[in-house]
Amino acid sequence: MSRYISVTDTAKLIRTQLKMNFPGIKFSVRSDKYAGGASIDISWTDGPLAKQVDAIVNGYRGGGFDGMIDLKYSSESWLMPDGSATFAKTGGTEGSMGSVPADEAAPPSDKAERVRFCADHIFTKREYSPEMWHRAFDAVCRKWGVDKTEVPVKNSTYDGRPYINGHFLVKNADQAIDVLIHRDLVKRTNYLAAKEAA
Repeated sequence: MSRYISVTDTAKLIRTQLKMNFPGIKFSVRSDKYAGGASIDISWTDGPLAKQVDAIVNGYRGGGFDGMIDLKYSSESWLMPDGSATFAKTGGTEGSMGSVPADEAAPPSDKAERVRFCADHIFTKREYSPEMWHRAFDAVCRKWGVDKTEVPVKNSTYDGRPYINGHFLVKNADQAIDVLIHRDLVKRTNYLAAKEAA
């Protein structure tokens, strides 16, 4: 029978692993208990990509949710002596007409212990500092040949995040890139259309 690990203890294990893997980055790791389950929310500013953090914390998930049939399912993990964790087993949801197949993984070592983490879900969110956003903004303007003085940008009054064109709130650097690429494509399309019409 697998040993159960509480949400609080799971959050402690995650904090330790994140500190080991990303020294110098400050992570917020908060556990949230609710009727019928629990989750852990992880957030940080700049630093590693979300997929890099996900690769470390995914092993601590105690289950998942199949939206196709509105059903929560559980899973087990392999816990190593150093506190790291990887997927071990799930019954999935296919037996209930769902889309998540049953799966099982061999232990990564003879020292691995099969456990069940009590946090059903782990959510990760990477934030961007205003400094990072402005560096990305400058780089994208150079890449796409856009004069950044032509793009009206002003900082919001409550959190320093920039607006584009006075009404479009840019939530992160990726969204800023999308806006600038779209602007550049529109400009080039208008130029070609005007040239063909002449």
